[in-house]
Amino acid sequence: MREELKTERLLLRPLEKADAERLARLANNWNVARMLSRMPHPYTLDMAHDWIARTASERAGGEEFVYAVTNDEGFIGTCGLQSHADGTHEIGYWIGEPYWNRGYASEAARAVLDEAAARFGAETIISGHFWENHASGRVLTKLGFRYTGEEHRWCVARQEKMRCLTMRLARREVAA
Repeated sequence: MREELKTERLLLRPLEKADAERLARLANNWNVARMLSRMPHPYTLDMAHDWIARTASERAGGEEFVYAVTNDEGFIGTCGLQSHADGTHEIGYWIGEPYWNRGYASEAARAVLDEAAARFGAETIISGHFWENHASGRVLTKLGFRYTGEEHRWCVARQEKMRCLTMRLARREVAA
């Protein structure tokens, strides 16, 4: 996937060491962490540095492509695509709470979806959200995702399995 993606208001690029402080500050928020499966809480600066280093090797290996979502204020969240053994690619994202309700998640996810459609030959992109995360459900639905079922996914911050609504987007819908 391309190193940088530009939208009307955002620049998506690989995470950089300089993002660590803002990343840790925005991620160390219960309202954010409780809605994500892999984000611990509390979230420390050391965790941010470790994750930034890991994303570079995962990108190089084609396992996961994480983008820093930035606006004119700097880093505001992340959006990425994870490759699965079955040929699907899973999109995930989070935006720091001060930047909620401004359409940034939809704008960033649309850019990543467009790039994924151009790059990968897999038939579908999948995603999901915890049952009570209605905002994420609206973002995914607006992007053309449709509900396919539900499963239980581990939430690191809550330290419990949570009900997750699963969704799928056909490649032909991405291109449309």
